[in-house]
Amino acid sequence: MKSNASNGQFSNTAVCEPQTGASNPSIEKLKLLYGADQQEKLQDLQAEADSLLKQLQALKQQRTDQAVVTIS
Repeated sequence: MKSNASNGQFSNTAVCEPQTGASNPSIEKLKLLYGADQQEKLQDLQAEADSLLKQLQALKQQRTDQAVVTIS
């Protein structure tokens, strides 16, 4: 996500929906190539990325709600 530190504005282009491992063929290929320890690390990183995405979306919603209240 790009941010403009001087005015506190954020771009909306980085927000996307998380992908599930079952529907992603590249994840299935990785499972075949790497051992269980790497797969576990990948799953941990995917869970962390999903958590961070949810936090980002919650902050975006919070800012949107604050903007609406300010305008009203």
